[in-house]
Amino acid sequence: MLWVEKYRPSNLRDIVAGKTIVDKVKKWAESWEKHRKPLLLGGPPGTGKTSMALALASTYGWEAVELNASDQRSWQIINRVVGEGAFNETISDEGEFLRTTEGKRKVIILDEVDNIHKKEDAGGEGALIKIIKRKPPQPIILIANDPYALSRELRSICEFVSFRRIDYRSVVKVLREICRKEGIKADIDALTLIAKNSGGDLRAAINDLQAAAEGKDHLSIGDVVTATRTQETDIFRVIQKIFKSFDPEVYSKSMLLDESPEDIIWWVSENVPLEYRGEDLLKASLVLSRADIFLGRVRRRQFYRLWKYAGYLMTVGVQQSKKEPHKGFTRYRRPAIWQRMMHFRGRREKLRKILAKIGKASHLSQKKAYSELYFLIKTLISGIEVERAARISVFYDFDADDIEFMTGDAAKAEAIMKYIDEHNLHRVDESFLSGFEEGPELEEKEIEEKPETDLDKQVRKPKDATLDLFFD
Repeated sequence: MLWVEKYRPSNLRDIVAGKTIVDKVKKWAESWEKHRKPLLLGGPPGTGKTSMALALASTYGWEAVELNASDQRSWQIINRVVGEGAFNETISDEGEFLRTTEGKRKVIILDEVDNIHKKEDAGGEGALIKIIKRKPPQPIILIANDPYALSRELRSICEFVSFRRIDYRSVVKVLREICRKEGIKADIDALTLIAKNSGGDLRAAINDLQAAAEGKDHLSIGDVVTATRTQETDIFRVIQKIFKSFDPEVYSKSMLLDESPEDIIWWVSENVPLEYRGEDLLKASLVLSRADIFLGRVRRRQFYRLWKYAGYLMTVGVQQSKKEPHKGFTRYRRPAIWQRMMHFRGRREKLRKILAKIGKASHLSQKKAYSELYFLIKTLISGIEVERAARISVFYDFDADDIEFMTGDAAKAEAIMKYIDEHNLHRVDESFLSGFEEGPELEEKEIEEKPETDLDKQVRKPKDATLDLFFD
């Protein structure tokens, strides 16, 4: 059995975390009924987020339901799995029916939630936000390695607790306790080396200890592999080393990041003005511009060997541009251009979806739907009364998001959808008529005298499903 699971804390008092963090989590749990806000645990891997969630459930006697957001991405799955779980009662592993009215709960733990914000997730984050806003009776804990990859809206409706890398001395204490329970006599130098190599990742340290000590009675420093663990270095730690130190090892640290040089230069350029002033800022900007020239040559000519020059300039070059580090704490920012790109990409996807609906209903390509109909329909829905706007929306099969996108008015979108629901408006699918050929036009007299057949009744369209009443 893996030691990281065998010695996972089963109670909050055993968690390796600061008292402030533990107290904040306890306060959230004990006041759940008042606020019903999810708990968001964010921080680097191996800092105890999942252990905290499971220990919390164990401490308060809550049934834990674990899900991995990277596997449960789409809005359909989020709605079915998370939504149903958050609003329904449950049965414990022992078969006991847990009633929320009696204070018995289950807690839904959604791990790697920062993986559901991407394009391929098909709206999983949006579905999660809607579930949370309905104030479910069952607690929800969200876990993210990079909480700032989540939308601001999702973060704002959660109780956020930030985890930091664990100090190596605290890691040593945990390793020593594990060795005591396993009957292993461990040299303190060996445990210290494992702890420092882990880079503040307690889970990695425990795994390294097991690999070095399992099956032994004694662990010495010679039994520990001295190579530095190749780990996913936190981008914020690299940025901090660039701006707050003169350590040239920052280039090697940046190579361990799961980021390309094109990404790193955006991070550095976004945060340079927060740290540098005057001549320091000028020098750093010149170095970054030279790094960008190298990256441009890589893109144009595929000379990937130039990456190392660009990488060295944007890390060590910027680092050495300052006379002295700026003192005090600095809150580093994600590249703003990424947020704008995500915003515009999201808008393009919404517009493409609307144009597909217009094109389907009007038998036009999306290009023609945009140039010939989109702005007319947008103006009509925005300017006319709810009744007629609802009939247009039904004809084109618009949903609330489509209407809000076009009008920019959430209240009107809600009123239109309410009118559609109350009057049971719907669009009739006309595709089954495509096989019928139009006959010669009948004179008015023939139309009046000709009795209505069953086929006429079948294909006659309801008034609310056509455009006839748009301009009555």
